[in-house]
Amino acid sequence: MNPYEVLGVSKTASPEEIKKSYRKLASQHHPDKGGSTARFQEIQTAYDILINPQRRQEFDNPTPNHQHFNFNFNHDHLNDIFAQFGFHGHPFNRHQSRRNRDIRTEINLTLEETLNDSRKNLLIKTNDNTRTVEISIPKGVTSGTTIKYPNLGDNLFSNLPPGDLYVSINILRNEKFQPQGLDLITNLTIDCFQAILGCEQTVVGLDQKVFAIKIPPGCQTNTKLKIPGEGMPGFQLDIKGNLLVNISIRIPTDLSDNQKNLLIQLQNLR
Repeated sequence: MNPYEVLGVSKTASPEEIKKSYRKLASQHHPDKGGSTARFQEIQTAYDILINPQRRQEFDNPTPNHQHFNFNFNHDHLNDIFAQFGFHGHPFNRHQSRRNRDIRTEINLTLEETLNDSRKNLLIKTNDNTRTVEISIPKGVTSGTTIKYPNLGDNLFSNLPPGDLYVSINILRNEKFQPQGLDLITNLTIDCFQAILGCEQTVVGLDQKVFAIKIPPGCQTNTKLKIPGEGMPGFQLDIKGNLLVNISIRIPTDLSDNQKNLLIQLQNLR
């Protein structure tokens, strides 16, 4: 997938241009407006890549499996060689800025924690030292998102600027809610009589809000009932998905003989 082609922007597009294109496409292709869920997820993934500076840089400059070095000893080329080994300068170019190394780590978040902005304390180990840093995590982050925190990396050499901290986000699996783009899916089981006649049920959202929903008469299994605006927040966007309640129908297995005879009579009346 080429995220630039998916969002219809150029490789030099600014963050504002990327957000504008995303909002337009997300609105056009949202499943609630008849769009394809797969297309909407593709748009969301492309946006997550391009709006994140680190992920965008990794896409624009992929690391090749094999690197070949041509050792022509001129100053400019030595800059490139040293840069590929992680150095920010070399003895023949002292005017280049040097800094401490960057640090990469990851953090686990529950699905509930992505509903709002949060702050976390991380233990960062640099050589023999361990220190605690506090980071802020914006709402709506998704698994695989990498956030850059400037100047929170290694600070071994006090005469050099500190490196940066890169934190990769991992969203833990939730037993009751499954994210689908910005929407959340939860399951609700009713018995066959409730499905036939219709009923009213309560559903608890990811944020513990309680909702009353009406099951229409003649409801079929895998019917999805929508609670608008109670899904996941968009990452760096003022939008929210929906809560989708997936209906499962349970067939009772403990009917008495009298109950079975009543059902037979009802069947014969059809």
